[in-house]
Amino acid sequence: MNRILVTTDLSANSRAGLRFAIKLAEQKKLELVFLFVHQVLRASTWSDAKYEYYVSEDRENIMNELTSFVSTTYKQMKVTPGKYKCAVHHQFGTVDGIINYAQDNKCDYICIATRGAGAVRKLFGTNTAALVKNSPIPVICVPASYKAKPVTKLLYASDMADYEKEIPQVLAFAKPLKAAVELLHLSFPYEMMADKQVAQKDLKKKFKYDIGIHYAARDLDNSLMTDLEAAVKKAKPSVVAMFTKQDRSLFDRIFLGSATAQFTFSTNVPLLIFRKG
Repeated sequence: MNRILVTTDLSANSRAGLRFAIKLAEQKKLELVFLFVHQVLRASTWSDAKYEYYVSEDRENIMNELTSFVSTTYKQMKVTPGKYKCAVHHQFGTVDGIINYAQDNKCDYICIATRGAGAVRKLFGTNTAALVKNSPIPVICVPASYKAKPVTKLLYASDMADYEKEIPQVLAFAKPLKAAVELLHLSFPYEMMADKQVAQKDLKKKFKYDIGIHYAARDLDNSLMTDLEAAVKKAKPSVVAMFTKQDRSLFDRIFLGSATAQFTFSTNVPLLIFRKG
């Protein structure tokens, strides 16, 4: 974990992503890249030179705003800035622009606020969902209501299908922060679960790190999101880690599934989303 891309649309709500990343960089020396992706529409009568002029002018104006936005956030948090830079990237398609910039600049994570609302993009949350579905780089989704605090505990929600492959990715985030890690599995009544103490010893031996295990029984009268929310409230983690596929994933079922059931814990706990292999 060396470089985190923090994307913003300069809205007040999007500042939550900056707060999370800045606090994270206080715990572990990291390079932060604050990114704004912009698009300039081209009139059919413009020459290449004229179009490039307008793109450059827009980039310069946004850079001034972004620099001030970032500086103000550091001052509000009373944090002495570490290593960081501001970047304005021109590309049509905000999500593609974020992903391409992150890949080109070898960023380890992409950090984005979940409910920002800028003048150009009405719902930054739409970009968050698209990032989760398409980014090969892990995405940290930070709720707009997030209050900056150290990351001390990471809850890894697992279906137990590929946990041996997934845990190293979780530890790559948690270890540098010296954060506690707990594996959460929501089990069905018919599942046979390994003894918790024996399983914890096996995990510690295999991964050289203390990993707690929490089995929570599913209530079949509840939705998955209800049971997950209850388990998260009980565990009180700093961050919840999940793995998702691009098809009908856990993220889709929770966030995009039922219009009548909302995953309410997403309004106060940052999510770390990895692509499932």
